[in-house]
Amino acid sequence: MTTLAPNRASIESFIECMHSGADKDALARVLAEDVVLISPLGDEPLTGREAVTAAIQTVSKVAADLTYKEVLSGETHHAAFFRLQLEDTVVNGMDYILLNEDGKIAEVTIFWRPLPSAVEMQGHLAQLLGMQSWELRTDGE
Repeated sequence: MTTLAPNRASIESFIECMHSGADKDALARVLAEDVVLISPLGDEPLTGREAVTAAIQTVSKVAADLTYKEVLSGETHHAAFFRLQLEDTVVNGMDYILLNEDGKIAEVTIFWRPLPSAVEMQGHLAQLLGMQSWELRTDGE
C-alpha cells in the first residue's frame, strides 16, 4: 500500500500564497528557516528563508501568470505542477517539494520545460536577480 507524504495542507497553503502574490509573512509560515531552493535560476542553490523569499517574490512580481494546476503526493515528497508566463515566455514546470518534520518546506527543486522557453525565462529572471543568464546553443558549439 502506498503511503502519502504528510502535511499536504502545507503545500496547499504554499500554492494559495503563490496565487495571491507571495506575501512575505505567508511565505514565512510555510518555508523552513533553512529552506533550500534548487532552481533553473542559477548554478548554486539558494539557502535560507530570506534569500528564497526574495527570489519567489521577484518572480511573483514580474509574472504575467503563475497558475498551479495539480499537486501529486508521494511517500516523501509533493510535486506541484504549474504554468508560468513572463511577457511572451511561457514554461510549464514542477516544484518538487520536501517538507521537514514540522510540516514546513525544507527543499524545493524547480523544473521547467520546454528547454528553449526555460532558457528564455531564466534569462529574464537572472537579470532581475543578479545571476548569470544561460545561453542555448543548438548548432553544436
